[in-house]
Amino acid sequence: MQTHRWWLAIVATLLTPWIGPHIDQYVPVGRVLFRAGTEDADDGFWVIAAVALAVIYLAWLVLFSGLAAWLARRRRDHGSSSWHTDR
Repeated sequence: MQTHRWWLAIVATLLTPWIGPHIDQYVPVGRVLFRAGTEDADDGFWVIAAVALAVIYLAWLVLFSGLAAWLARRRRDHGSSSWHTDR
């Protein structure tokens, strides 16, 4: 089973610490969004949260895509695919 990079990016985004001010402990983005939904947050919060989520998600997706490309190139360059020619 293959884990897709976009699923990893979604999970990593929700587990990333919230970037808002006055946070003195680790608070994941997912928890902040869940609590804001139950407390009836104002429109400005949702705009900031949507922009922050998009930026964080894209950063994780780029990181995971770069890592996957680097690992694929490393496997190819180190001859991991040479076992196909030995058969």
